[in-house]
Amino acid sequence: MDASWYFTAPWDPVPIRRGDALGLRAGADYFAELIAPGLSNASSDARWITLLSWCLKWSHIAWQNAGGGDLARRDEQRARYAWLRPLELLWVDRTLESGQTSGQLRGRRSLDRWRKANRNLPNFAMSPDQFRRYRQVGTYGAYRVMFRTVSGLTTGNDGWTPDATALKLADLVNDSLPSAVRLKQERFENGIKWGHWINDEASYWVKRGWSAAWEQAGKGLLPTPDDKTASLLPDQERSLLKPALFGDDSVRLLTAETLASAKSARSHPELCEALASSDSIAKKIAPESLAPLPAFTRLADAAMDAMRALWAELNRDQEAQAPGVQKLVRSAELKLKLEQLHTTSEAWLKAPGRSAFPHAQVADQLAEAMRGATSPLEQLRALAKHHDQHGGGRRWFREQAGKLVPLVSDTGIAASDYRFRLRSICLLAAQCGVADMQPALKVITQERPEDDGELL
Repeated sequence: MDASWYFTAPWDPVPIRRGDALGLRAGADYFAELIAPGLSNASSDARWITLLSWCLKWSHIAWQNAGGGDLARRDEQRARYAWLRPLELLWVDRTLESGQTSGQLRGRRSLDRWRKANRNLPNFAMSPDQFRRYRQVGTYGAYRVMFRTVSGLTTGNDGWTPDATALKLADLVNDSLPSAVRLKQERFENGIKWGHWINDEASYWVKRGWSAAWEQAGKGLLPTPDDKTASLLPDQERSLLKPALFGDDSVRLLTAETLASAKSARSHPELCEALASSDSIAKKIAPESLAPLPAFTRLADAAMDAMRALWAELNRDQEAQAPGVQKLVRSAELKLKLEQLHTTSEAWLKAPGRSAFPHAQVADQLAEAMRGATSPLEQLRALAKHHDQHGGGRRWFREQAGKLVPLVSDTGIAASDYRFRLRSICLLAAQCGVADMQPALKVITQERPEDDGELL
């Protein structure tokens, strides 16, 4: 499997850019958009909203000076992003320069190579394909949905043109930097031959745009380190971000408050039960729309547990690259996971509100197939068939002539569960001071962590 399970890519089809082993992604996205609109599973550090606002402001000025264009067109959006991408990567570089090595530092592997080469390699030591894909797996890709949907971040919610809140955040970042490192408008008005830098935007920012005072560049605001992801942001920054992300009576605010109040919850499904039964959220969205959420997450979790158990068993015997299904079902662990999926399938088919769930079809097909499978062998085959018929992106395996044939290499990376942005909203709410999110975060983080994207 691939490390890049959750990230936003503007143009690639959804099944290609996201791991969706069972075809349940559309249902998961439906619930996620109900309870945490405008976020993504990867938008988990409010500090990056601040830093990206700075990147958007200054890259927008450079892009306009280089000719600009119509941002309704994809080609122009690509040209616009070409000026933004180097600033994202330079913030990762500045963070590493400061001595901080943790946080949401996407592209760090390439940056490490680039730094070891005295920053002389083109495009931050990325191959052309890696540099292109950074639009998908980079930091802006993780927060693009937010910049397109949260009021005040971009004008007309185009995702590119900084609006009032983003401009204030950008100024906050700039003022926090040492004077020699701050960007100034006049720097972009000194006879720069902008046409020379088109298609070489990274070189512009590295050599001229933001190249001064490297030894001071790590001072000021930086991405949140891993051990402080739920810490309060400074007052001024929080005063800008909190009303934007958690405005009065917004769904995001109600979701965060509901999760914070669910102190007796001990599992992710129990947090989902708190959301589904929340009276305050029910006043904002149709109450029946969240009714199937707890049963859906139990079905999806059990199915992914079974998939992981099956994959582990498939790769247990290094010499048998395509073991027979009869051999696989001898595993006690796999039998247990398949039986648990059988149980949750029956519960799903009785779930309240299922008939009103617009993405019930694929979940129903999985549940009905598992309910009808009475032996471990039949259950294994039902799961493998569902994966082959409904999985998005690359298939893990396929049954052929009574054997299960792996279709991808075993990387040792566990596939992520289907999630609904709960970790993201908890972390953002904690940083913005909405409520005490620690109990909910403890429940969420004791389970498998959600993927944070490729490191390149």
